[in-house]
Amino acid sequence: MLSTIALAVFALASATTSGTPFAASSAAFAFPTRERHPSPPRLAPAAAALRMAPLPFGRTKSTVAEIEAESEELRKEIEELRREALRRLENLNERLTPSSSSSSSSSKTEPAASETEDAKSSSPAGEELLPAPAPIVFSGTRGESTTRGKRPAKTISNLLDETRWKVSLSIGREPGTWMPAEWGESGQRIALSFVAEFTPSQLYDRDDFLRGGYANAKILHVVDNEIKLGPSINEGERTYKAKDGGWQVTRGDGPMGTDLLRFFVEVDERIEHAGGDVYVPRGRVYSSCGYFPFLRGDDGAVPSVKEAFANELRGIEDQIVKLQERKDEIRNPFNLDGIKLSREIFRLNQEARKVNGKLNFAMVKEPDKGLLRFSRDGDVGLTKEGGVCCQVNKGVVVEYHILGRFSIASVDNDR
Repeated sequence: MLSTIALAVFALASATTSGTPFAASSAAFAFPTRERHPSPPRLAPAAAALRMAPLPFGRTKSTVAEIEAESEELRKEIEELRREALRRLENLNERLTPSSSSSSSSSKTEPAASETEDAKSSSPAGEELLPAPAPIVFSGTRGESTTRGKRPAKTISNLLDETRWKVSLSIGREPGTWMPAEWGESGQRIALSFVAEFTPSQLYDRDDFLRGGYANAKILHVVDNEIKLGPSINEGERTYKAKDGGWQVTRGDGPMGTDLLRFFVEVDERIEHAGGDVYVPRGRVYSSCGYFPFLRGDDGAVPSVKEAFANELRGIEDQIVKLQERKDEIRNPFNLDGIKLSREIFRLNQEARKVNGKLNFAMVKEPDKGLLRFSRDGDVGLTKEGGVCCQVNKGVVVEYHILGRFSIASVDNDR
């Protein structure tokens, strides 16, 4: 009994001294007990994680001070870069600012050069400031004419600008007219004339006769705003008031795609001779004729497509004649050279037919000059005759009734 108690006391003493918590079980024996050891206090999750996380290798408490020192160095470097950028911007601004006078610019040459050198030395390697802009130089001297007042370059649509033409109307019954049956039944004709100036001013009055409405349409000025009615057997010459109209060059509306000149004037009253059966109704009188531009090249010559096709056709015909002569010298019809010549002659004949078709088309596009009336500059030709009509509204339908024909000729401009 005493030995057993002694062993228990010895075991308790050894457990207490070694720091091992007392356990109620043992391989040799066990003491039943109701005593509970106090549990350690619970920590917050973040604190527990901080307490359980191992410190990095080689880190000590002095690391915080090192981080603060590095941050301070970074702040200093950023501040230095900011000052450097501001300094470079100021230098660039001074270089881009124009000098008030030549003397001031010359006096600032050396400081600007030194600033440039300083900026280059302070800038990083391979980086340079933008070069100074080139000075603005105004060509010409005082008193020289500017672009204002100069006529624009000649194009197909403005060759008639600022030109004057005498328009002579011959009004009477024409084949295909839709005028009333009694109009012009007697065969009578009346003659009207006026001088028209083709101005470059934009026309804003819409009219369906001009293709596209008022787009690219210009004002046609009637000189003195008068139209003269020629004398008849019973009456002398009379003058009627006329308003300005409009004009336009329409592309491809003529025969085989040729261009047309369309223009109109407006009369305030009916024009007629007393006792006659021919008259011009009150309103707008429309006219149209062929328009053929003759723009000159750089050498001053007017290129002619018609002549080019004619020369090409003559060259092909000469080749055919020469080849035919060579073929006639060959007596054997089965000779290989004769067969080749026949094939080449056939090909040239086909080519000649194509060129001849192009020539016929060019003859319409470039009519004989005897059929045209040219401007004073000779850069545009109008067919010497054209058609005249008036507009008749029948409900929603618009009709153009033929009134006659007209002739046109260029006149000197008084200005």
